[in-house]
Amino acid sequence: MSSSRFPLSQSIARISWPTKRITTCLCDKCNHSIHFDAYLLDFHDILMKSRSGYYPTATERVAYLGMLEETRNEIERFETELRRLREVSQKLEKQKMLLQGYEAGIRHVISPIQRLPLEILGVIFQFACCGKDATDVPNDYRRYQNNNDRLPTFDINRVCNRWYKLVSSMPILWTSFGNDGCDSRSQSLVRIFLERSRSHLIDFRLSEMVRGEYSPSPLVAHCNRWHHASIAGSVEFVYGAFLKPLIECRKIPFNLISLDLECYLSHSLKMPITFPSLGSLNLRGLVLDFKTPQYTVTTLCLSKVTGGNASKVLLSLTNIKSLELEDIRKYDIEDDSSTSPIVLKKLEALTLMYPIDDDLLTAIEFPPCLAYLCLCNSHSYRFQSMISFLGQTRCALTHLGIKNMSLDREALLQLFRLVPSLTHLDVEESDALFCFTGTMGSVLELLAGHQHLDSQEAMSEISVDDNVDDGESCDGSAYEVSESEEEDEDIFDVDGTLPGRSEDRSNIQELLLPQLLELDLVVLKPCNKLLLDVVRSRRPILKNSIGFSTERGTCLRTLRVCQPSSSDENPVALSPQIEALCKSLEPFKEGGLTVEIKLPV
Repeated sequence: MSSSRFPLSQSIARISWPTKRITTCLCDKCNHSIHFDAYLLDFHDILMKSRSGYYPTATERVAYLGMLEETRNEIERFETELRRLREVSQKLEKQKMLLQGYEAGIRHVISPIQRLPLEILGVIFQFACCGKDATDVPNDYRRYQNNNDRLPTFDINRVCNRWYKLVSSMPILWTSFGNDGCDSRSQSLVRIFLERSRSHLIDFRLSEMVRGEYSPSPLVAHCNRWHHASIAGSVEFVYGAFLKPLIECRKIPFNLISLDLECYLSHSLKMPITFPSLGSLNLRGLVLDFKTPQYTVTTLCLSKVTGGNASKVLLSLTNIKSLELEDIRKYDIEDDSSTSPIVLKKLEALTLMYPIDDDLLTAIEFPPCLAYLCLCNSHSYRFQSMISFLGQTRCALTHLGIKNMSLDREALLQLFRLVPSLTHLDVEESDALFCFTGTMGSVLELLAGHQHLDSQEAMSEISVDDNVDDGESCDGSAYEVSESEEEDEDIFDVDGTLPGRSEDRSNIQELLLPQLLELDLVVLKPCNKLLLDVVRSRRPILKNSIGFSTERGTCLRTLRVCQPSSSDENPVALSPQIEALCKSLEPFKEGGLTVEIKLPV
């Protein structure tokens, strides 16, 4: 007997009972059909008795049991037909897959790629197998459990005999790989790449996915072939399988250009080995205390270490041009290196992702050649040390990035006044709700010349601008640049204000960042009105009606606006605001302003 039952979550009262015979054709060739004669049954009587709580007598119960048995036999008849049809469907699906495989073979035979010479195929394969994607380790842990990790070289190697011979004859295609650890299977895979790459330099990215006991990696014996290396995992994995064997074997990685290590150690690791060609070093949670200075390192990223350990690295890397510091905690109490000054004579770019130890910044002597500064994840109360630093330094910054910052107007005003030589400004708001602090509105107001407002007036001004961010004015009408207004902006009065807009310009004081050329914004909401005010305040130097030039600083040349994608908010709803902004900026494009607006995806 069948165990299928009517779903308990549904009501039989919703069944639309047939009033005539239903015939379903199962085969058009032999006219085999199945008939459904339910119209002969009195379903309405059963429904009424079910609702009324009726319980049949002994004689009626015998009759109902007979009806139940007949109904079960009918259900079994239908299930038998369904099973037969499913089996037929599965057989047809298998046969269809055979035909699809045959079709794929024909398409492969006549594919234009078969006409490509082996030399061109080799170039294409090298692009696919030796790029960044070849060394990326996927984050899906289940792929490693199921042994389904994919490497481009292996995928190409399995396509056809022609491609197999070509891949086997090109050692360069086996020089880039990523894997999940140093277990027996992973080490076997590494040995295949080491063997087939022969004497070529290798790029690899290894990430520990499963904890275990690790023996020295076979990669250590080939450290002279390392080119780009990235290793992340536990102390046992990074130190036990790589760093410790590397120190003990005393081999020098002559060709290593970039090294990326992620391993959380509470103390610095003595590194007696010299890296003659190392140019980029990325350390997360781990500090290498070099015995001798590394003069070739020009790019350094330090994160999740103490200030004392960070100073040890900086003291041995004096030729750094690009420095990124993230989550640098306070100095250790017993660390004597905190008193040592750090001289970085060639530093050109500095990225600070707070929290940053203020004592470390105080110990660093920033050179005049520092031109790029990026500040991330900070608050006003943590920002005073940076204000003091900029006030004392001789750096002539040209590029400034403000990302996910919570700064009040006073801090921003001090910052902009300390960097008058700035030509590029990059301001970014995070899509995280807790990071939306109104910093973007304050930046735009200051750039537009509204720095006279106090904090309360600023908040009210921002709230007004929020109402017009969608392309509407304060009264709710569409906010557009009319033709008459556009014509008025081409002619200035003697005092540099626009005719008919003196009341708008009367509140404008000094022009901050007078040399600003490019403005990059990542905004959660398009601040249309404020953006238009910023652009208007930085129009080209024009002559008025009596021949005098109106000094308004350097003309803004490029404006880029984009929005971060967010899963919590429907980005399509913001598109009309972006479209309104594009329409409002059209007149300025004709005047030479390059506008790049990226719609949310």
